[in-house]
Parts: sequence; C-alpha cells; structure tokens
Amino acid sequence: MISETIGQMAALLAASFWAVATVLYHRAGSHFSPLQMNLVKGVIATPLLLIVSLLLGNSLTLTSGLWLLALSGVIGITIGDSCHFAALRRLGPWHAMLLEYLAPPLAAFMAWVFLADGLTAIEVAGAVITLSGVLVVVTEKAPDKQPALSLAGILFGCGAAVCQASGLVMAFSVLQTESVNAIDAAFVRLAAGSVLLAIIVGLSQRKAYGAIVSQLRSINPLPLLGAIVFGTFLAIWLQQISIANINPGLTQTLLSTAPLFLIPISLLKKQKITPRSVIGALISLAGIAILFL
Repeated sequence: MISETIGQMAALLAASFWAVATVLYHRAGSHFSPLQMNLVKGVIATPLLLIVSLLLGNSLTLTSGLWLLALSGVIGITIGDSCHFAALRRLGPWHAMLLEYLAPPLAAFMAWVFLADGLTAIEVAGAVITLSGVLVVVTEKAPDKQPALSLAGILFGCGAAVCQASGLVMAFSVLQTESVNAIDAAFVRLAAGSVLLAIIVGLSQRKAYGAIVSQLRSINPLPLLGAIVFGTFLAIWLQQISIANINPGLTQTLLSTAPLFLIPISLLKKQKITPRSVIGALISLAGIAILFL
C-alpha cells in the first residue's frame, strides 16, 4: 500500500514538474533549435543523475536489458524530445502537451502487438475517447488575430507521442523483467539519447558546440536551468520511481495530467485558454483513465 502511494505521488509530481518545465522550455526555445535545446538539457541533466546514482551507492551491470533501455532512450529522448521541442516552438506549451495524450493509447496498442498484452473492449473505448479529445483541441478554429495551429507543429507533436509510446513500452519491458534501480534506468536512457544527439549536432554544422556555448552566455540561463532540473532531472527520476512501484498504465495515466497543471499556471500568467481546449483535455484524460484503470 505504501509503495503504491509512493508511485502515485511520484507520477503526479513528475506531471506537475513537466508542466512547469514546458513553460520554461518554451520561454528559452526561441534561442535554440530543437536539437540544440535537447542536447543542452541532456548535457546538464545526465551528470546530475549519475552523481545521485553514485551517492546512493548504485552500480550498473551491463546486461541485454540495459541495452534495450539505451535504445528506448534514443527513440524517446533523441527523437521524441526533439520532436516535442519542435512542436513546442510552433504550437506553444498548451497544444504541444495536449498532443502527448496520444502516447497512452499508442503505448497500449504497441504493448498489444509486441508484448502480447491484449486489449479489451473497454480499453479500445478508452483509446477512442482519448483520440477524440485530442481532435477536439487540434481542430479548433483560431480566434481572431491569432494564427491557426501549425500543421508542422501537429505532425511534430504526433511524432513525439509515437516515440514516447515506443520508448515507454521498451522501458516497461526491461523494468518488469530485470532488477534495475529507478535512477540508473533514467541515467541510461538519458545518457544514450544525449550521446547520439551530441554526434548529430556536431555533424550538422561547423563549430556547433561553440555556437551553443556562445548562445548560453548571451541569455539569462535561469529559466533554462529550471526547466532542465524540473523537467528532465527530477521528472524522469520520478517517472522511473513510479514505474517501479505501480502499474505502468496507472503511471502513464497520472503523468498525462500534466496539461491540467498548465491551467492554473496560464491563469496566473493571464494567458487565455479556451473552454474548448479545457474540454478536450478533460475528455482525453477521461479516456486515458478508462484505458488503464
């Protein structure tokens, strides 16, 4: 009972931290490309996870499971987070996060296909309701003097959801079959994703790393550092703690409450959120709950 409570609280805290981080990432996103932003967060957060792991006295053993965790990091972090940052730049925090509601039903479908975890009629209904809520939001007509939702942004957001779901299923399969500490699992995924990102960014242009350092020196780093600490270091760690203590489906359901935490944040910032967007978010959240609970 205590472990379930820990898992539930960890997932809700991760969702709230990711909501705060998304707002901060959006604020810093105009200064970096999606790949650069993704690399910066990985370079800062990966050592933090390693330091915490060492302080806790953990030790990693090279097994086939860890290699699968690394691959899940490449898919979910290298590709998925880059797509998310691209969507964030084009859609803003609210709509970019709402598209992540696609991840739970996609994860359920992938688990059915690859892990032989069958879907019941109720679970299919939950997936349909989730998708309906997303469609309610992304098909909304833009108010006067506001740009319509970017098609490229929607595609990037959908791509992020697909990668998140793929990485989620792979990570779940490892955590269910092997004894891996939560902080170590988070470190392996983030380190693998960041190493590949460093290679891609380095090959993409000359003096790429120098350009990133120069850009970091020219801006106020506090919002970006806050986003990395809350959204990458703490949120990923809490996600792995939740997965280790409760059903993966419940973890994903609770993580999917992140857009709802944006409502009070946006109201405090005096930003407008349409009733249709709120209704769409609630419909999707209800679908996720039906899908997994």
